[in-house]
Amino acid sequence: MKITNRLGLPSSLVKAVSNDRYSRGDAHISVTGLIGPARKRYLETLHADEISEDVTERVWALMGQIAHGILERADDTAWCEERLFIERYGWRISGQFDRYLLEADGLCQDYKMTSTYAIRDGVKPEWEAQENIYALMLREHGYHVARLEIVAILRDWQKAKAKHTEDYPQVPALIIPVRLWSRQEIEDYIKIRLNAHSKAHKVLPECTAEERWERPAVYALHKVGNKRASKLFDTEAEAAAALEAIGTGYEIQQRPAEQKRCQDYCSALPFCTQGQQLIHQSEEYRLQQMWSVNAPRVHAAKETVNAA
Repeated sequence: MKITNRLGLPSSLVKAVSNDRYSRGDAHISVTGLIGPARKRYLETLHADEISEDVTERVWALMGQIAHGILERADDTAWCEERLFIERYGWRISGQFDRYLLEADGLCQDYKMTSTYAIRDGVKPEWEAQENIYALMLREHGYHVARLEIVAILRDWQKAKAKHTEDYPQVPALIIPVRLWSRQEIEDYIKIRLNAHSKAHKVLPECTAEERWERPAVYALHKVGNKRASKLFDTEAEAAAALEAIGTGYEIQQRPAEQKRCQDYCSALPFCTQGQQLIHQSEEYRLQQMWSVNAPRVHAAKETVNAA
């Protein structure tokens, strides 16, 4: 991967981003790669020499590395940042857990520098899978694991929102318990994921909505002339009912689905026809909506000018 510096940021920042020492070690795939989309991993591997990212796009990854390094240095009670390996179906899989405490009934924890949005529904499915594979690895190396937890550090947390919003996280760091899977459930998951990655080398699969981190289309109730929505609805019927109840002066705008991973977190996007097509469709629809909402007002303005 090539690192660019379009804003001319300090060389120290460029070097820090470029000197990422992460390695999956002597393995075919890491746990992070295993749980990720097969399409994304294949395209990133295929185009590794062509992919480029700007320093600005790597800042949060750098902050995560800094936080992990400081936390590891400060921890004198746990086994930290150890890379383990297992073999399955001809694949060598590597994984590096963040923190393991034998004294705490075999507790495995993973630090996540993340957003408040990311934890709104609890633990992400991929986080749950990741932690359970770490548990399997620890057990295969002779360690007991009875509990799993995510230690979430919320990089965008705001005290003002916490004071005035009930369902907003009330603290900037919190522990989220993770469901412990059965041995069979973990083994089945690994088999399915390895099968998907193997097939990707022959027939490139499409990423699912879940893998794309798709935010479904919503219907926004707007006061005429306002950019911000008064309220968002999952269906057009709900939005229409709200519009009828509120009376005149409001309108409904449909916001198309967003592909968050494709748009902001996939370095393979320049080489991915699926991602580009979905983003193009969303942008095209957004422009159509803007025109359909503004056209009547533009027409009325022209009639006023002509009358004068």
